Amino acid sequence: MTDLSPTLILALTFVVGLLLGLAIKKGVVALILGLVAIFLASYIGFSLAPNYSVQDILNKIGSHTSIVVDEVQKLISIGYDASLTITIALFAVGLLIGLWKG
Repeated sequence: MTDLSPTLILALTFVVGLLLGLAIKKGVVALILGLVAIFLASYIGFSLAPNYSVQDILNKIGSHTSIVVDEVQKLISIGYDASLTITIALFAVGLLIGLWKG
């Protein structure tokens, strides 16, 4: 009987990259549409949150974004000592296809 676990791991790695790429693309689109809605609402004088201005919301988004970027850079530090394996390559291909086709 043949062992399918290495093949299954490679296939699942590709699928995880694909799904993550799709989720990232949909999240970015949702964020952009949300920001457009906030700007349009402030332009016509409608306040989505009565005690917050657009500048307050942008400052909060900016502070959270910088925290996330710093954490991602710590978690995904591919330096000179990391080798590119077939698993990482398949994950990257799946991620790129998810971002492109999503």
